[in-house]
Amino acid sequence: MVRENNTKRKTHAMTSIIASILVVALAVLVFLYHDKLASADVPGGNAQAASAGEPFTYENGSKQMFALMGDNLAIASSTGLQLLDNSGNTVSRQVFTMTNPAVCSSGNYSAFYDVGGKSLRVFRDKDYVQMDQDNAIISVSLNSSGFLAVNEQASGYKGCVTVYDAKQQAVYAWSSGSGYTIDADVSPDSSTLAVLCVESSGSVIHFFRLDSEKEIGSVQLKDELGFRLRYSSDGRLCVLSEKALHFYSQDGKSISDYSFGENYLANYELGDDFCAVAVSKYVSGSNVSLISFSSEGKVLATIPLSDEPVSLFSRRQQLLVLDSANISLYSRALEPVRRSQVAPGFVSAALLSNGNVLLLSTRYGEEYKIR
Repeated sequence: MVRENNTKRKTHAMTSIIASILVVALAVLVFLYHDKLASADVPGGNAQAASAGEPFTYENGSKQMFALMGDNLAIASSTGLQLLDNSGNTVSRQVFTMTNPAVCSSGNYSAFYDVGGKSLRVFRDKDYVQMDQDNAIISVSLNSSGFLAVNEQASGYKGCVTVYDAKQQAVYAWSSGSGYTIDADVSPDSSTLAVLCVESSGSVIHFFRLDSEKEIGSVQLKDELGFRLRYSSDGRLCVLSEKALHFYSQDGKSISDYSFGENYLANYELGDDFCAVAVSKYVSGSNVSLISFSSEGKVLATIPLSDEPVSLFSRRQQLLVLDSANISLYSRALEPVRRSQVAPGFVSAALLSNGNVLLLSTRYGEEYKIR
C-alpha cells in the first residue's frame, strides 16, 4: 500500500538541500548519542563482578554500535557487520563500508545500516539479506515479527518511510511533503505505522494503518524537537523529545505526558515493557536522576545518580545501568537487585537471558556475573 502526501516542497532548492543535510546530521547525532561515554554512581554494594567466560575480541572498525539479538551480539562498525554468540564465536560476518554505522534488533532479527548512507543489511534465519537503498537512510526500526520501517530521503519530498514485511517485501510507503521524517516504527501486531516528523513549529507524529491509504490521525508537539519513538510490546507508543516523554495508544490517542522541566536529557532506554530516562539539572551532567515509566506513562520510580550513566539496557522487566566503575541491576521500579564493580573502559552493557551481563569495550567483550 503506497500513500503519498500531495503537498510538495515549495522552498528553494538550496534550502531543501541544506535542510536535508541537517536532518541527516540530526539522525547521526541521535544514534551516536545513545552510546556516548559518561560516568555515574548508584547506591548499592561493592562486590566485584566475576568473569563467567573468556574475553573475546571483534573487528576494530571505528564508531562501533551494539545491539542484542536474543543472546547474540550484533555489532555495526565502519568495516561492516558481525553477529557473535555470547562466547565470541562468529555467527555471521560481512565486510562493507559504513560512515555512520547503526544497528537495531528485535526478536530474531537485526538490521545493520549506515545513517546518511545507503547500506542496509537485515539478518534473519542464520543469514543476512542485502537491502541497500537508493537514497540516504535516516533511521531504521524492526518489530519482533521482522517488519522493517526504513526512513530515507526522497527526491521532491521531505522524507519517505517504507515498511517491509518479514520476507523483506515492501508493503507500505508514505512520503512527507510537510515535515522532515526523523524516525518511524511499526506496531507489534504489524498493523500500524507511526512516523515522527520535524516542522518549523515543532514535531508531528503521523499514524497510518498498513491496510489503508488514509492517515488515521496525527499529534502535534509544539516547540519540541522529537527525535525517537518506539512501540512497547503491548502496543503503546512512546515519543521522546529533548523536553519530554509522550505516551499514546496504538492509533494516536494521548495517554500521558511527562515534562523534564528545567532538567536536561542525559540518557534514555525505550524498552519493550517500560521506559527509563536519566535527566540532569545541569548541562555538565551533575545532579542526575533516573526515572522509570510504565508503557502507559506512569512514573514507576525515581532515584538519584551522582553523574550520567554510560549506558542503560532493559530486558524482562529489569534495567541494567553501567557507570565508569559499577554495573547495577534494578527492577523496573528501580529497586536494587544486584551491583558489582567493574574495570573502567567499558562503553556498553547488555543483560543476557541467563542473568549474566555482557560487558563491551571498543576492543573486546566479556560475560560477567553480578554477585
